[in-house]
Amino acid sequence: MGRVLILAREEIVAALLGLMVELRGFQPRFLERSEPVEEAMRRDRTDAVAIDCDHPDCSEALVEAIRRMDALPILFSPFKMQSEVRAVGARHGARSFTLPTDPDTFGKILEA
Repeated sequence: MGRVLILAREEIVAALLGLMVELRGFQPRFLERSEPVEEAMRRDRTDAVAIDCDHPDCSEALVEAIRRMDALPILFSPFKMQSEVRAVGARHGARSFTLPTDPDTFGKILEA
């Protein structure tokens, strides 16, 4: 079962994504208070990281660090238009989606 680290700007969004991750048979993981993303990935051996495009830690350097740790970066946003998020994802060579989304669509992004 894969582990997905969720990095969301708002706790309610993280909780929603955590539920969707569980529905697809994966294990959601979250950052501890003031824990660096890379440390959390090492702690939990993360397979994918869902990153809110508006999160303060979201950067090209973070996406590259995720890849170096053999995990899949997935960019998302609950506030931006789908075309904006898709453009950011394409720029970083990462999968992307916007909220709201349904569990099946989200699952396809995780499993593709």
